Amino acid sequence: MLGLKWKSNLNETLDRRSRFFTRKMQDSILVSFSSVAVDTSDEWDRFDRKWGIYEVGTRRPFPSNEEICDREIIGMAKRGEVQDDWLPVSYSILDAGESMIRGLFGKDMEFLHRRHQAAFSLPEVLMPDYSSLSDCRFSLDNPWTQRFLSVQEYFTGRAGGLFAQHPCLTMDALHFACEMRGATQTYLDIYEHPDELRQLMEIALDFNVRFQEAQMDRISVFRNGCFVWLGDWVPFPRAVSLSVDAYVVCSPECYARWGFEYQSRLINHFGHGLMHFHCNRTDLAGVVANLPGLELFQFGGDPKDPKPEIEHLSAMRAVVGDIPIRTTCSLDDFLSRMDAGTLPPNVWYDVTQSISVQQANQLMKKVRNYHVSGKRI
Repeated sequence: MLGLKWKSNLNETLDRRSRFFTRKMQDSILVSFSSVAVDTSDEWDRFDRKWGIYEVGTRRPFPSNEEICDREIIGMAKRGEVQDDWLPVSYSILDAGESMIRGLFGKDMEFLHRRHQAAFSLPEVLMPDYSSLSDCRFSLDNPWTQRFLSVQEYFTGRAGGLFAQHPCLTMDALHFACEMRGATQTYLDIYEHPDELRQLMEIALDFNVRFQEAQMDRISVFRNGCFVWLGDWVPFPRAVSLSVDAYVVCSPECYARWGFEYQSRLINHFGHGLMHFHCNRTDLAGVVANLPGLELFQFGGDPKDPKPEIEHLSAMRAVVGDIPIRTTCSLDDFLSRMDAGTLPPNVWYDVTQSISVQQANQLMKKVRNYHVSGKRI
């Protein structure tokens, strides 16, 4: 049975998240500390003695359900002592990777080992041309589909109400096409094979709906809400996570024509959507924000951008309206802006830089009392 008992202030956290996602925290904030200093050395030593038999970067079999779960829950119980807005929710099938499309559509998969992290699935073009388009179909009975779903079944059986998991990120529209055709060819297909590309994207829509449904059946609801990537837990019966990574090199018009409709239909099917937006482009963000049922805009920024994400927040807020935003922020920036009362509200901050459990809990007292009244920043 899935649950969240490892979270020390669970009821308060769920209440804060409920208000945030239902847009009732327009003057306050959520905070998660991404680098809390908890000692997990003994747990990792036991893990390495049990599972550490592969060299980093070498090929390895897909990890067993037990190995994945052992790795994912390391530090969770100690991390739950922090009274921030984090929850003990795992991305249980992350080892499958984005290249899971290959396995889910009937091909074999290969994996590389990463120490103390999810394995890396090797990509390979599945569809060099469109001659096999009519044979492209997804099946819940496919061996790799069943293998990945078995991970989630194992997590649900082992959780004991202590921790939870969420379904994977959807892989729709151009994202799906890039996995099937390769990125360069997919962008060329917009001009050279538009009809076939649209057929492929319809296959992607059907696949995403059915695969997400299968995962939700194994994960179920919790406290009248559901588990979902980007939100961990949200106060909606069903929600899916989406991305526009494949569109960040495209014009807003390209996304409007080749992405918006498909993502709208996907969100409409499940009722609610959370968006991963990994760039600084307000022109694209303005189109994405018009998706119906969008409940979170996770602004990721560009690691090569000399400006930190927080300096883009005002511009992003101007184009996404009152949709809750999630972003990263350094501890120094977070503290200085909160003390000055200039920390933008209606935002979930993932605060970086190492911090102790005691420091984090002291800081959360100030976070819960932080309000920006009478103005939008």
